[in-house]
Amino acid sequence: MNYKMLVCDIDGTLLNSEGRLTDGVKGAIRDLHDQGVIVTLATGRNLRGVLPLIEELGVSVPVILGNGTVIVDPMKRETLLHRPLPLDTTHKILDVIRGHGLWSSVFVHTFEGIDTYYDRDPGFDAAYLFVNRDPEISQQVADFRDVTGVEPLKVLLIDTPDKMKPLIEDLRKIDDHQFSMFISTYDFPGYTFLEMFDHASSKASGIDHLAKEFGIKPEEVVAVGDNANDLEMIRYAGLGVAMGQGVEELKQAADWTTKSNDEDGVAYLVHKWMLK
Repeated sequence: MNYKMLVCDIDGTLLNSEGRLTDGVKGAIRDLHDQGVIVTLATGRNLRGVLPLIEELGVSVPVILGNGTVIVDPMKRETLLHRPLPLDTTHKILDVIRGHGLWSSVFVHTFEGIDTYYDRDPGFDAAYLFVNRDPEISQQVADFRDVTGVEPLKVLLIDTPDKMKPLIEDLRKIDDHQFSMFISTYDFPGYTFLEMFDHASSKASGIDHLAKEFGIKPEEVVAVGDNANDLEMIRYAGLGVAMGQGVEELKQAADWTTKSNDEDGVAYLVHKWMLK
């Protein structure tokens, strides 16, 4: 098969366990790009979280952000797709979280300025990976209802399993079919990570939107990831690849498993399946 597009997850896939892009992976991506293959990213991160990596890789095509809720052309500073959470749904979610006495954050899509709102200082390091206390990009607010002129992209929080389990049970009782939940204990041992976003969005829906823009068929796409939020894109792609250290559920769904992210698994994939 002549694959025409490679879609990479970032954390645990493109980056190693130290959060670094290795020379081996970088070189393989650039070699693939030189052969005319479209290389892009599909991530749960927001735009601010991917811009340094885009610059380092030299990615010049649109990227998929927020688990498929946003597609952005970083070079043109143009938003091609934006699927925010309905405000009413966001408020319902936040009310439940507040009822459990937990902190919460709301992310919005923007090219500059504040992209994160949070209601209280979480007080522990794992949360600070998501809530940056720089007032130029994050703002603490007593209630998100007080924020006007922005559209929520997702609600996110991370906390210990004993606190998160009853919260998740109550969130599932919300009589609203406008949001999906992604729950993970994979990346942060000792914590449960949770984010809620538009129900019709996934990395797969983002890839499908982008592939159609380029006239590329699903069978001409290679997608690689490591976590459960990569499942749908793995199933969508002509060649769905799991990272060697990835979750077992993903490996079972994948067409093939590459080496781990600490063994330059993406580079191994590129050399085995895609470079001519």
